[in-house]
Amino acid sequence: MAAMLMRADRAIMKRQEAEFHHERRMAGQLEQFKVEQKGAWENRMMNVIRNNRVKGVMTALHAQHQANLQDRRRRLAMKLSSEMKAYEKEMVDGEETAAQRMDRMSVRAYELKKRREDERKAFVQEKLYQQWRAGIDDLRTMDSKIVELKTIADRDFQLDDKELRNNEEKAHDDFYARLWHEGYLAKIEREEREKAMKHERNEQQKKTLAIQLDMKKERQQGEKQEEVDEAEEMKKLWAAQEAEEKEAVVRGKVQAKADRKKADEFMAIQQAQRAEEERLEREFDKNFVSGVIERERRLADQEEAEKQKAKKKAIEFTEALKLEMARKAASEEELIKLQHEESERQWAKRYKEWEKEELARRSLMEEVYNDRAEQVHLKQRLRENVKADISRERDAIEAEMSRLEQIEKEREEGEKMVALRHQEELFRQMDFHQVQRHRQLQQHAIEQRQAAIAEEKIRRAVNVEKNKANDIMRDVLDKRAAAKAVSLQAPWDR
Repeated sequence: MAAMLMRADRAIMKRQEAEFHHERRMAGQLEQFKVEQKGAWENRMMNVIRNNRVKGVMTALHAQHQANLQDRRRRLAMKLSSEMKAYEKEMVDGEETAAQRMDRMSVRAYELKKRREDERKAFVQEKLYQQWRAGIDDLRTMDSKIVELKTIADRDFQLDDKELRNNEEKAHDDFYARLWHEGYLAKIEREEREKAMKHERNEQQKKTLAIQLDMKKERQQGEKQEEVDEAEEMKKLWAAQEAEEKEAVVRGKVQAKADRKKADEFMAIQQAQRAEEERLEREFDKNFVSGVIERERRLADQEEAEKQKAKKKAIEFTEALKLEMARKAASEEELIKLQHEESERQWAKRYKEWEKEELARRSLMEEVYNDRAEQVHLKQRLRENVKADISRERDAIEAEMSRLEQIEKEREEGEKMVALRHQEELFRQMDFHQVQRHRQLQQHAIEQRQAAIAEEKIRRAVNVEKNKANDIMRDVLDKRAAAKAVSLQAPWDR
C-alpha cells in the first residue's frame, strides 16, 4: 500500500492533475469571457440600433419641423405682402386731394374770418356803448355822485377801522403797563426778601467760621504734639536702621566675595569649553578648506586636460580641413573662384527671395488699389443714384406744383366768367334807374324807422341806467347808515 502511495511518477501524475484542473479553469474562464464579450457586444449593438432609430426619428422630426417652418415662412411672407398692399392702397385712398385740401382751407378761412369779425363787432359795440354813456349829461352826473358816495363810504369804513385799531392798541398798552407795574412791585418785594435772607446767611456763616477756627486751633495743637512724638520715634528708627544697614553692607561684601569666587570658577570652566570648541571648529574648517581646495584642484586638472584635448582636436580638424581644401582647390585661384561661386549662389538665392517678397508686396498693393478703386466707383455710383433720385423727386414736386397752379388759375378764371355772366344777366333784366330810385326810397324809409327805434332804445336805456344809478346810491347810503348804527366791535367779532 505504501509502495502504491509512493509511486515513481507520483509527482508527474500530480502535476498532470494540477495542469488538467488549471486547463479546465482556464477553459471555463475563456467561455465566461466569451459569453461576457458576446453580451457586451449585444448590448452595444442594441444601443447602436436604438441610437440609430432615435437619430432617424429625430432626423424625420427635424425635416418635418423645417418643412413646417418653411411653410409658415411662406404663409407669413404672403400675409405680409397682402397686408403691405392693403396698407399702400389704404394710404393712397386716404391721401388728401388738391380739391379736398382747397375746400378744407376755404372752410377754415371762412371760420377764422367770421370769428375775427364777431370779435371786432363786440369790441365796437362796447366802445360805442361807452361813447354813448359818456355823451349823456344826466348819466355822467349820476356816475359822479355814485363815485362820490362810494368814496365817502370807503372813507367812513377806514376811519372806523382806524379807531378800532387805536382802541385795541390802547387796551394792549394798558394791559402791558399793568403787567409791568405788577412785575416791578414783585421785583422790589423779592429784592427785600433776598436782602433779609442774605443777612441771615451771613450771620450763620460767621458763627460757623468761629466754630471752625476753634476746631482748627485744637487740631493744630494736637498735630504739633503728634509731630514731636513722631520725631522721637523716627530718631530711634533711624538709629536702628543705620546699624542694620552697616551690618547688611558687611554681609553683602562677604556674600559678594563668595559669589565672585564661584563665578571665577564657572568662568574658567566655560573658557576651557570655549577653547576646546574653537580648536575643534578650526580643525573642521581646516579639513573642509583642504577638501575644497583638493576638489577644485582636481576639477582644474580635469578642465585643463579637456582643454588640451579640445585644442588637439581643433588642430587636427584644422589640418584635415587644410588638407581637404588643398585637395579640392589645387591652387589659391581655384579656392577664390570657389568662394566667389559660393557667394554668387548665396546672393542669387537672396535675390530670388527678395524678388518673391517684392512680387508679393506689389501684388498686395495692386489688390489694395483695386479694392480702393472699386470702393470709390461704388461710392460714386451710389452718389449718382442719390442725385438722380433727388432730381427725380424735385422734378415730380415741380410738376405737381405746376399742375396745382394751373388748376387754381383755371378755377379763378371760371369764377370770374360766372360772376360776369351773372352781372350781365341782372343788368339785362332790370332797368338801372328804376332800381336806383326804388332803392333810395326804401333806404329813406328804413332810416326813418331805424331813427325812431334808436330814439326809443336810447330813452329806455337812459331810464334803465338812471334806475341802476339810483339803486347803487340807495345801497351805498343804506350801508353807510347801517355801519354808523352798529356799535363799536373788535375786528375778530364782526
